[in-house]
Parts: sequence; structure tokens; C-alpha cells
Amino acid sequence: MATYREIHGKAIKSLSTDPSSTDDEGQIWYNTTSNTFKSILNIAAWSAGSSLTTAREGSGGFGTQTAAVTCGGQTPPTSNLTEEYNGIGWSLGGNMNQARFRVAGVGTSTAGLIFGGHIPPDTAVTETYNGTAWTTSPASLNTGRSSLAGAGILTSALAFGGNTTLTATEEFNGTSWTAKNNLPAGKNSLMGAGANAEECLAFGGTPPTGIANTESWDGTNWTAVNSLNTGRYGAYGAGTQTAAIVAGGIVGPGTMQTVTETWDGTDWSAAPALGTARGRLSLAGTTTAAIAATGQTPSITTAAEEYNVGASVITAGAWASGGVLPATYTNNAGAGTQTSALVFSNYPASTATASYNGSSWSSAPALNTARVNSMGFGASNTSALAVGGTPATAEVEEFNGSSWSEKADLNTARGIAGACGIVTAGLIFSGSPEPSPPVNVESWNGSSWSEVANVSTAKHNLMGCGTQTAALKMGGNPLTTAVEEYNGTSWTAGTALPVARAFAAAAGTQTSALLFGGSAPSVTGTSINWDGASWSTQPSMGTASNYLAGAGTSSLALAMGGYPPGSGSTRNEEFTGQTSAVNTKTITTS
Repeated sequence: MATYREIHGKAIKSLSTDPSSTDDEGQIWYNTTSNTFKSILNIAAWSAGSSLTTAREGSGGFGTQTAAVTCGGQTPPTSNLTEEYNGIGWSLGGNMNQARFRVAGVGTSTAGLIFGGHIPPDTAVTETYNGTAWTTSPASLNTGRSSLAGAGILTSALAFGGNTTLTATEEFNGTSWTAKNNLPAGKNSLMGAGANAEECLAFGGTPPTGIANTESWDGTNWTAVNSLNTGRYGAYGAGTQTAAIVAGGIVGPGTMQTVTETWDGTDWSAAPALGTARGRLSLAGTTTAAIAATGQTPSITTAAEEYNVGASVITAGAWASGGVLPATYTNNAGAGTQTSALVFSNYPASTATASYNGSSWSSAPALNTARVNSMGFGASNTSALAVGGTPATAEVEEFNGSSWSEKADLNTARGIAGACGIVTAGLIFSGSPEPSPPVNVESWNGSSWSEVANVSTAKHNLMGCGTQTAALKMGGNPLTTAVEEYNGTSWTAGTALPVARAFAAAAGTQTSALLFGGSAPSVTGTSINWDGASWSTQPSMGTASNYLAGAGTSSLALAMGGYPPGSGSTRNEEFTGQTSAVNTKTITTS
């Protein structure tokens, strides 16, 4: 028997710690700490992704896993909304000129093409997308249709099949559509894949039961090739003529499926199943990195999932229950990090304080003055500031881990304001009293407050995060999408929130923030991420809540207390952003 050295030309390494690079895939080493042989192996799996803003079915999809677009669809009613995926979350793009559903889409996130669909009635309208806005093309399909398939790119696309079992095939060259040779048999609600108009694949389709037929296009004719393992309709396909993927779909009225298959140019093979069975979904990407979004489950959904093949295990971002607070908290303030936090103030006005160590909460020394709707900031559960409250008060207290002590009062009494910073360098902006909140902003240097540049728009129950010289002011009541950024000298308008929100919580910095919970206008548990350039969706909290407090960072955030309808909350939720780890396996003998 050949040795490992004879096969690979080198001996097995001895390492005290496992390699952390996917470049080491397939290598074998001996871990001297665990006294085991190990290797890094490929893995294929779907994992939950961030949800879309709007549930829909029959939307068009195109792009890659880290730069995808879904557009149109039926919400109901028929939608013209576009959402863009950046590999982390979804954000709103430009609206389509013509609302429609069961539409075909091809191309990239900055050079996309949409054609056909149902308005009603069926349409032949073609639109192009530049990553920002849609333009209606002078060229329309020769045959208007919905439930069709498409493949290719903006300047070389193919449209085929459609309602109600059409055989028609058309090619788009970036300027006009030209009729081509028909499919061998009419089908609708079919799927397609292809890199350009000369190399395409058509598969499945035709309600009410779905078929498995697959045809390959060579630029002139369709030729029957090996069939899908599972016949279906109303799924979406992606990839190329020699490397395609299909996920989900419908096998009969109201019967959705999770089945995924990949095509290698010759055969379809079973791949890991979707986590959520769905049909009429949107899919983009490749056989090794795809994203599936929206669809019927049979109710319409905002859910998205990522498919990855590689040496890394992807763990999607998620909220999880943390330690239970020692008492119900609402209209409360908080400070610190996910593993070292402080919650204080309560409704009705209270001196209650609790400390968190990352796993459990314990009662902490009480505030000297009972308060509600106060603001808080600080670095940990031993270093925090409680500021103001309602009815509007100017009182300030500092916590050192053992007790609260009185500090210099605010210049302007207020509560439910924006706040950020640490005990030696903080910022307070806008807030109560209602209905005429102040525009003035105060800066804290550890011993006194000083007036600095006013915000442009005064709000109460707004959200803030960041530092004294790099702050983010978000939303507020009356409900607004307005965002402002502070650079230590002046406030400037920032990118607006995708949805107006108040009574929420925030964590992170001016260029990497997480906003969660609140009212928009009803109580919500949705989360959105700010990366310094745009807002995108993140996984929602387990329980919708407003009047809560937040702490931590955009990838390790803490939601404390809050107000589910009817009562305060002892709930604490922890957010962990998406992570990736090398798939290391121990080699054993059987």
C-alpha cells in the first residue's frame, strides 16, 4: 500500500492547532493537542439568510449570491418593488416601471433584464436595470407571456415557454427580440439557466403536476437531454448550460417542495434540500453559491436562504434568547456590551438596576432617583451613565460597578432622547418634552455638559449609536425615516431608513450599526444593518418589541426589556452576525 508521502510527495504535518484557511482543503495533518488525524472537507448546505422587506411570489431574480436582485411579484397586489442583496441583507432598489409577476429575469445586479410577466393581462414589456433605476426598453417580446423562463445576460438573452404552454423562443441582442426555433413541446412555469443566448437549458414546468423534461439549446435548436429527478413547476433556475441549479418548486396544487438538484452538463444530481418548502420563488447565483428568496409556502414569504459548496461552514446571523431579567423592564435604558451590560430606569418611574455578565442577570445597586424614559451610555456593566428621563428631568448619575453617584445636570431637561458614547465622552440629542422636542445637543466630557451643534430635525423616541465625535441619529417620533450623522462639529443628512421607525433600539458605530425592534408604525421585531453606505435587512428578533434598550455592536448586539403589548418584559435577546468557519473533520476508522 502506498504511503501518504509517496502519493502526495510530502509527509503528514504535526500541528498543535488546526489550520484556519480553506486553502488547506483536502490536506491531512496530525493534531498533537487532540492526538487525532484531521482534514478540511468540502460541504454543501443551505442556510437561513436575512429576510426581504416585502413578501411576494412570482418575482424575477438575477445576479450572484453576494449581489442579487429580486423584483416585481405578487404581494398581492401586483408589485413593482425591487430589492437588492449584498451577501448580508436586503435593501430597496429602484421601482420597476411596470408592476408584474411571474416574470423572467437575467443578468447581473448592475446590468439586469426583465421581460414578460402578468400585469394582468400578460405583457411583452422589457426593462433594463443599471443597479439604481429601471428603463423601459423600446424592444418588447414578440409574444407577450407570463410564467416563462429566461437565461443569459443583458446583451445576450433567451426567453422561452410561458403561459399557457407556449413553445415560442426569442433571442435578445441588447437592442431587439428575434423569434427563434420553438421548444419541442409547449410548457409554462418552467425554469431556465444559461450564460448567454447561445447556450441555455430549459427544465421542468407545466402545471398541474409538473414535468421533469430538460432541453439544451445550442443557439439554433433545442435537444432533449437527461431529465430532472423530480418533476416540478414554478421553481427558479440559475447557473449555466453545463452547471445549473434548481431549488424548490411545486409538484401539485398547494404541494411545495424543498428538493434541490444540480446539473453537471450531463445529469441532474440530488443536492441538499431547502430549509423551507416553496414554489414561485426567486433564485440567483451558481451551483456552488446561490440564493433562494420569497415564494409560496403556500402563503407568501419573505424568507431567503443561501446555498454554499466549499470548505467553510456558514452560520447565518440570528437572534437568540439570553438570560432572563430579574424584573420586567420597559421604557428602560441600557449600556455596555453583549457580555457586560447594565439595564436601568423603568415604567413606572423606578430606581431598578440589573447587571448582565453574558449569561445571567442579577440585581445591581439602585439608582438614587427613580426615573423612566431615561437615556444611557457606557462601556460595560461597571461603567455607565443614566441621563435625564420623563417628566423632563436634567438629573444625571454615574455607575462604577458598586454604586450610582450624582453628576452634573444636563443644561436642558429631557428624556427619550438619542444617546451614545462612554462615561468620559458622551452625546445626548433631541428628545422630550413632547410635542415640541428640543433640537439642541449636549456633549459630556466626564464632568460637565456643553452645548454643541443642533440637530436639523427634532424628534423624541429616536435612536442613537456611535461615539461623541462620530454619532448616528435615526428615526424618531413623529415617525420618520430621517437619519443624521455627527462628525464632532456638525450634523449632516444621512441615508434614510428603508421604513420609518421610532421606539426602537440600536447598537454599533456610525459606519456599522444595527437597528432593531420599535414601531413602524405597529410593534415590530425587524432588524436592519447599516454598513456605512446602505441599509439592509437582518434576521428579525424572536419577539416584536418596542420601548426597549440596546447595547453592543452590529454583529454582537443585545436587546433588553421592552414593551410587548400589555406588559413590560423580562426578555433579553442576543444577536450574533453571520459567521464562517473552516469545516475541519477528525479522521476515524470504522
